[in-house]
Amino acid sequence: RFFLCCCFLSSGINAEYGGTEGRSICVRTCSGTTVMGDTSWVDYFYKDPSIGMYTNINMTECEFVAPPNVVTTLNGKGHHWMAKGGSATYSITPTSFRVYVYTKDATRNTQQAKDLKWSITWMAIGYAC
Repeated sequence: RFFLCCCFLSSGINAEYGGTEGRSICVRTCSGTTVMGDTSWVDYFYKDPSIGMYTNINMTECEFVAPPNVVTTLNGKGHHWMAKGGSATYSITPTSFRVYVYTKDATRNTQQAKDLKWSITWMAIGYAC
């Protein structure tokens, strides 16, 4: 399930930095969550089998024109407190981003993460025009 909440702000952007002057009305806040128990987790291997997993988040409906600032949380019914990286975002574009989660101490595989209903809740703030 995907939740989307968009609104435009009329202030709060620092025009001191190039490219933002006059664009404060174009700032959008958008948020969502992956489905608990049905997040598309993919095993991640790096020199050691099954040290983690990742999921790609689609933000196309947010209609950002540049990569936004993104904040994430890892949610679940158990063991997610032992995972690392649920708040670290990678490969941010106007339409998507990726979250890697180091799970060696938390879960054994993506199916266990699904059984524990791991999901990502996110909020993005960026330009829509």
